[in-house]
Amino acid sequence: MRQWYDKMLATAELEFRISLLPPISRGAHLSGPHLHAQRLVELWKVEAGNDVPLAHAFRLLDAEALAGAILRTLASGDYPNDPRYWLFPSLTDLLPELHALSWQAMLSGVLSVEAIKSLQGKRHRAVAPVELPRLTPDWDLSRLCQDERDEFLEVRVRRAPAGPVRKRWRKSPAKGDLKSAMGEIAKISPDGVGLDKVWNALKGYFPEITRQQAQNAIKAYAPQLKGRRGYRAKIKSPV
Repeated sequence: MRQWYDKMLATAELEFRISLLPPISRGAHLSGPHLHAQRLVELWKVEAGNDVPLAHAFRLLDAEALAGAILRTLASGDYPNDPRYWLFPSLTDLLPELHALSWQAMLSGVLSVEAIKSLQGKRHRAVAPVELPRLTPDWDLSRLCQDERDEFLEVRVRRAPAGPVRKRWRKSPAKGDLKSAMGEIAKISPDGVGLDKVWNALKGYFPEITRQQAQNAIKAYAPQLKGRRGYRAKIKSPV
């Protein structure tokens, strides 16, 4: 019960600190969700090598993952459209997406997990990624369960040590995230704004997106933004 109480206090404090962040202008920033994600990473950052309880594993996610979570939550919810400022979901609304991303990072070994084995255990030990698929996280109590039985208690998470440097391949953004981002850009961009401006705006959501991927996104989700030869459109700030 004490652990649950401490977790609720920590979450409430984060909610309060997020509420104090200044608004983000739609006119000045096409990539509001990514900018907000960067601010959240800075707000709740965890020093290198430190761990957090399972309940706060989302604090170890990077800005790109957070931006995707914000976009998906906005797309699935009924949020008002303010023409002046970006509106963002509350931390409570974001948590399902953040928990799913955190769990996937643990399953893939990006985040390492330590815990006390059942009620008889006394010390934390590493929980290998291969052990996790049969378990279910109890986010509120920072436990891992199997068939409603507590398997691991006081679960804590940290970033896994960096391994050998591997060649990094560019991957395409998820179609749902890309469609949501294009929808937001289209709301405040005039018709015919052109590929280069849309590409730069998309980089705020997906830093590694290629020019070809941006061109394909325009064709699939917002063909009205395609530039017209001999015409240069400007993005105006909303009144």
